[in-house]
Amino acid sequence: MSPATVSDVDLLLPLLSIGGIGGFLSGLLGVGGGIIFVPALYLVLTSFGIDAGHAMRVAVGTSLALVLATGSSSAFWHHKKGSIDFSIVKSWAPAVVLGVVTGTCFASAVNGAFLKQIFAGVTVLLSFYMFFSQEMKVEPAAHRLSKRIQMTVAGLVGMVSALIGVGGAMLNIPFMAYIGLPMRKSVGTGGALGCIIALPGMAGYIFSGWPHMAELPPYSLGYVNLLAVGAILPMAMLLSPMGVKVSHSIPMNFLRRIFAVVLMCVSLWMFME
Repeated sequence: MSPATVSDVDLLLPLLSIGGIGGFLSGLLGVGGGIIFVPALYLVLTSFGIDAGHAMRVAVGTSLALVLATGSSSAFWHHKKGSIDFSIVKSWAPAVVLGVVTGTCFASAVNGAFLKQIFAGVTVLLSFYMFFSQEMKVEPAAHRLSKRIQMTVAGLVGMVSALIGVGGAMLNIPFMAYIGLPMRKSVGTGGALGCIIALPGMAGYIFSGWPHMAELPPYSLGYVNLLAVGAILPMAMLLSPMGVKVSHSIPMNFLRRIFAVVLMCVSLWMFME
């Protein structure tokens, strides 16, 4: 099936399903939706005959647009509660943006299959982290690092996030906790940094996908699919609170390990597909 014959009605049902399942799981497990949305979007788009290279970039670009929408809402409410450290946001922002620009340029230049393998490789590492990590019960002791090291890590997080279509919270939050930021502020500050990652990343994917509009699914703006954003976002926001509610009745470490196994299976599938 060519992109020209892909119907928005055909795409709508699987996109709504992705939004509902991704939103519920992100609320249940406390992870950003990008790690769920990207492989699901890739699977749906390739099943409708979209070229695998373009499908991977559309999945990543669309995920960044979703991260921007959900992250902005999260950052607003965290700000209302005073749980954003703006000194870190201001200090890390230039390095984060530079990393995002580098990652976006790299993603537009490499083969789509290689981009998919990068996502699968990073997902493998995240699955190990989720499987073996423990929920933090107390604030960690401060491990202050130099500003240069902090900026380097921030730039790397921005680059990786732009390559795999996530807001970087799973990478930023443990690092901020390590350098001594209270966990509550780490979560809020990570949400604000996610917006800084998503905005230039989304813009870069729109720009790099513009010459390929004829090869992309309906309602695409470069490598960002507006139909997917419009279908996934409301379902994700509707079902995310339900996931949060269910999470309070199930041991979180057990859930994280189950999800880690699922991530590992997704990674292996993407490596072999």
